[in-house]
Amino acid sequence: MNSKARYHQRRLADVAAALRQARTQTGREQRPRAQLAEHQQQRLEAVVRHAATHSPYYRRRLAETGALGNGPVQLQHLPVLNKALLMEHFDELVCDPRLRRDQLLDWAGQLTGDQLYLDRYRIMLTSGSSGRPGLFVYDPAGWRSTCAQILRTSSWAGLRPSLPRQRLALLGGAAPSHISRQGAATMAIGLHRVLSLPVTLPLPQLVQALNQFQPTYLHVYPSVAMWLADEQQAGRLRLSPQMLVTIAELRTPEMTQRLTDAFGVHPFNAYGCTEGLWGAECEHHQGIHLFEDRTLVENVDPDGQPVPAGQPGARLLVTNLHNLVQPLLRLEVTDLVTLDPDPCPCGRTLVRASTIHGRSDDILSLAARDGGRVSVHPLQFALLTRDPQVREFQVVQDGPTLRIRIVPSQAVTADDALETRLGQAIAHQLLGLGVHDPQVTVERRQELPRSAGGKLKLVIADPAIQPVHSNAP
Repeated sequence: MNSKARYHQRRLADVAAALRQARTQTGREQRPRAQLAEHQQQRLEAVVRHAATHSPYYRRRLAETGALGNGPVQLQHLPVLNKALLMEHFDELVCDPRLRRDQLLDWAGQLTGDQLYLDRYRIMLTSGSSGRPGLFVYDPAGWRSTCAQILRTSSWAGLRPSLPRQRLALLGGAAPSHISRQGAATMAIGLHRVLSLPVTLPLPQLVQALNQFQPTYLHVYPSVAMWLADEQQAGRLRLSPQMLVTIAELRTPEMTQRLTDAFGVHPFNAYGCTEGLWGAECEHHQGIHLFEDRTLVENVDPDGQPVPAGQPGARLLVTNLHNLVQPLLRLEVTDLVTLDPDPCPCGRTLVRASTIHGRSDDILSLAARDGGRVSVHPLQFALLTRDPQVREFQVVQDGPTLRIRIVPSQAVTADDALETRLGQAIAHQLLGLGVHDPQVTVERRQELPRSAGGKLKLVIADPAIQPVHSNAP
């Protein structure tokens, strides 16, 4: 069998296994929480004991903390991992001694297509949208679990195999090491027609490719979806998607309405990270159900203590229950999430994130009128997303000054008083939050910088300013 045939056979096996897993997972979604907890504990026991046996890092850390005794594994007693520790101790954390951080980083940087390391492992780099890039490895079983969650997300939006085949347009990262590219390559086995496009393509090329392909299912970052909405309403983009899914960035209610108006369908929102946590909106669009049967999730405060449902946390701790080559136990993810205390009308018992406020390192700290500090969340800049003259924006903190970078819509002329109007509106918003003497400048840009994964970081806080932890949304 030649290499091309082996490649296709491997993808067929991956998708077949993922489809079976997705069906099994779907069958568990409405079971009582007690049954879910039993399943979670079984998987946690397997992953932790595997890590203690095969990972030198975890063998040492679990012994130091005394977290692994003769009784059941208790999640809250396991040591917390962050990306800095992950990268520093990568070589001793992984369970295959052939995997070495520097070699993998070099190899991933030279990828030109959908290739496996040692003909076995998928190597993925995070884009570093949080400022700390990460290196992640999946073996075949772990990757199939990830693909099952991708399939589950798309099925919740209504995607099913059909004749004629559905046409999937997947807009994501540019680098072959990005999970969006590797996922798209795996799924392109013929079940659906698949078009994978990097969001770094010039907008006219994206429009041309989409017009030619005419996707029935469009999967895209929210910021890029807003570009496409403008193009659709201007008549340059002419799509009639049956399903629209956004992922990986903050999506405000104002953005949701603009997308609905432009494409005539209510967009679904999804959550996915290379670390292993995935989730999706159900048909009621009342928050994102997290797939906690595959990855445990803890919503914690700045001190690492559990946050009650209904209150926003400072970060998430995620434990991947199916990655056995790179155990990720209580890994910090800096997303600010509020979990909904009420059951969802859909009947699924999976925990639901009613609000994702952004990342903790997206929160700005500004001087308050009372002499203290005010925390300003990204959602406070939603007025920019509902302004029809703003295609996209980015807020950069420079000491006490906020520099608002905007890409105006094509209908805006150079003579429009856009900068003055937006600057005054943002200053008024900040005054209402209690900020002392807001300093705001607005700058027009032709384009905004994106991460290697193609994501737009909406807010860039000044690293010299200590953030204020707040539960205010």
